[in-house]
Amino acid sequence: MGYRYLIFDVDGTLLDFGRAYASAQKAIAEKLNAPYTPEYISLDEKLSWKIWGEFGLDNTSDQDIQANYHCYYYSYLQRHFTCLAQALGQDKDIEELVECYLEHVALSCDFMEEDTFDIFRQLSASHNLVLATNGITRVQRPRVEKLLPYTEAVFISEEIGCIKPGKTFFKEMLVSLRCSPEDCLMVGDSLSSDIAGAVATGIPACWYNPRGKQPPQDIVPAYTIRSLRELERVLS
Repeated sequence: MGYRYLIFDVDGTLLDFGRAYASAQKAIAEKLNAPYTPEYISLDEKLSWKIWGEFGLDNTSDQDIQANYHCYYYSYLQRHFTCLAQALGQDKDIEELVECYLEHVALSCDFMEEDTFDIFRQLSASHNLVLATNGITRVQRPRVEKLLPYTEAVFISEEIGCIKPGKTFFKEMLVSLRCSPEDCLMVGDSLSSDIAGAVATGIPACWYNPRGKQPPQDIVPAYTIRSLRELERVLS
């Protein structure tokens, strides 16, 4: 296919956010003087998902969430660590815990696949590569630093002022890149953010689906791959 730009999501597509979260989770346990046990992990994740749901952060199609996600996300972190500290009977500086979490996520740059970096570098020889991520600038930019020599542009939701799947995010990319939707291929793991947002903006989308999940009928990507190496087939 004659795509000029390959637009990659970051977390869950190129970088392993699960490992980043685990690293930060362990650092928070140390701050709270808590042993990093399966019981601690279960407590932390149960609180995390509960509070995430209370803030509605999964509802990325909501315009209020799209526009104010980063403020809500920071409030979510404050509430999460407040509840976690209380559950463990610890009286800690919550802002210190938030900073600890963000710093450790920013330091985590593990790739999703063993050859992710090599594939990315190889693709840069034939295509303009773009990174498009929902996240906080000071966390995301250090994490993608190794990819920058092969990257045409980086779009971070905090800088744009809107998260994927908001049309503002995708239109901002198109304007900045000075291209049409059909010139691009969006590659991402999130059907609700990457794929739905791209499709709504007229950008062809490739769903990175390493676990072989079944897609809902209302979101139809142009392509589905289970490994990044399969992009060679898509692009041939």
